[in-house]
Amino acid sequence: MPRSLRVDEDRLGACLRRADRGRSNLFAYPAQSNFSGVQHPLEWIAEAQAAGWDVLVDCAAFVPTNRLDLSEFQPDFVPISLYKLLGYPTGVGCLLVRKQALARLRRPWFAGGTIAAVSVQGDWHALADGEPAFEDGTVNYLSLPAVEQGLRYLDGIGIETIHTRVSCLTDWLLAELAALRHANGSPVVQIHGPQTMDRRGGTIAFNFLRPDGRLVDVRIVDSRAAEHSVSLRTGCFCNPGSAELVYDIPLETLLRRTGSPSSSDHLRALGVESGGAVRVSLGIATTFRDVYRFMFFASTFCDR
Repeated sequence: MPRSLRVDEDRLGACLRRADRGRSNLFAYPAQSNFSGVQHPLEWIAEAQAAGWDVLVDCAAFVPTNRLDLSEFQPDFVPISLYKLLGYPTGVGCLLVRKQALARLRRPWFAGGTIAAVSVQGDWHALADGEPAFEDGTVNYLSLPAVEQGLRYLDGIGIETIHTRVSCLTDWLLAELAALRHANGSPVVQIHGPQTMDRRGGTIAFNFLRPDGRLVDVRIVDSRAAEHSVSLRTGCFCNPGSAELVYDIPLETLLRRTGSPSSSDHLRALGVESGGAVRVSLGIATTFRDVYRFMFFASTFCDR
């Protein structure tokens, strides 16, 4: 039975209620998983705050195709990746922080551009006021005009339009992948996460399967995708925990793992057939021609 890769909300609620009121508590979670596309409830924010937690909601994968209303949902920290939002420039992001939360932060070190005054002999420093205290070095000011232009472009299209388009394309692609079959009737694709558009975004993680049910090594998929001029991602996508869950790797096996971390040795030691999954991500630039071409590529794995 495919896993939904959703959080057990009863278990989460029990964990949140165990907050230590005598110290600072931080609850961090993604609004949308960049592994499976699962969208987690923004209602958790108020629930966690009421239980005594500061809340960080990672919206890097969420905001490119979904509206985030900070007047309705009020997390303390919201990190955003601007290249995921706009495509350009890379290396530029932002952290939105509520002023009350920013005032509680204490930074035990400093870097260039983050201080108002410093003394070497006196061994002291005074951080700059507000957010500059938490920026390391010179801001990438040459790229910032591109951010302004990009935001204007997105605003001209409208996030609701982008959301609807990506949802329709993702829905079509999910259905087509699920319907793909080998000659013996076995599925060609195993999708990790939600099989429908219910509470999910435009990211699909999956593995190709052989007619006997064995996984196709993602390194083979990556190589064949390059031959077809198809751009996709393979591996764990910086989510080793999700990969361990998908492959049902026991904790005992992970704890026993020692020695060189070379990929082939690591896979053999863990007893898995492939080093992760395949991921396709749909966004503002995706067209139906793109997903149709990808499905043609996916069909080449039938009976292989």
